[in-house]
Amino acid sequence: MSTFSDADKEKVVARYTQRFNDFGYSQKALGWGEKGRQEIRFEVLASLWDFKGASVLDIGAGFGDFFQFIGPDKIGYYHGFELVPALADTGKEKYGHHPNFELTLGDFINDTLTRKYDYVIISGLFNFKLVNGNNYDFIRQVISKAFENCNKGLASNFITDRVDYHEDLIFNTRPEEMVTLALSLTRNFVLRNDYFPFEFSLFLNKDDSFETSDTIFNAYKQQHTLRGE
Repeated sequence: MSTFSDADKEKVVARYTQRFNDFGYSQKALGWGEKGRQEIRFEVLASLWDFKGASVLDIGAGFGDFFQFIGPDKIGYYHGFELVPALADTGKEKYGHHPNFELTLGDFINDTLTRKYDYVIISGLFNFKLVNGNNYDFIRQVISKAFENCNKGLASNFITDRVDYHEDLIFNTRPEEMVTLALSLTRNFVLRNDYFPFEFSLFLNKDDSFETSDTIFNAYKQQHTLRGE
C-alpha cells in the first residue's frame, strides 16, 4: 500500500506546476532557492562514488539536471522518475536527445521497475510535508524499495529538524531516524552534515561485507591503501 496519497500527489503537482509557470526552467521552479545551491547538493550526492559508466536512478528528478551534472558522456545510463508533467516534459525536451537519458512521468512507489541500477539519487523528494500521510513511513517505503533495486549505493538529502525556524510546507527530518533506517538496510553508511547548516545527506553502501580477521569493510580496503604497522 502506498504511503503517498492522491491528495498529496495533487498538492505536489499543483505547487510545482505553479512554480514552473512562475519561474520556467530554473532552480527556483524546483524550490531550491538561489542559483548555485542545487549544484552544491549534486556535488555532495555525487561525492562518494565514481559515476563513470554507471547506471543511475533519480527519484524526484525534476528536469533531470543530475544527468547533466555528472555528464552525458560519463554516465552510462540515467533514468529519472518525476511526478510533475511540466517538469518531466521540459527535461525530455532538454536532454531527451541523448540515448542514455530516460525520464519517466510517474509515481516511483507504484511503478514497476524492470531493472536494477548501480546508484540511486534522491534529491529534495522528502522535504515536502505530507497532508494525508506519515512522512517517515513515506521515506522508509521509498528508500527501502530503491535500495532493493540498486547494486552499489543510494544517496538522499533531507532538511534537518535542527533549525531555528519552520515553514508550514517543509518536513524537517530527524537525523537519528535516518541512522536507524540506514542500520536496518546496511552496516556501511555515511551521514554528511557539513555543507549546509540545515540540511544533511545520507549514503547507503550496498556492500557491507568484511573479514572477521580485520573487521574492515571490504569496499573500504578496495578503495584505500592501508598503511602497514
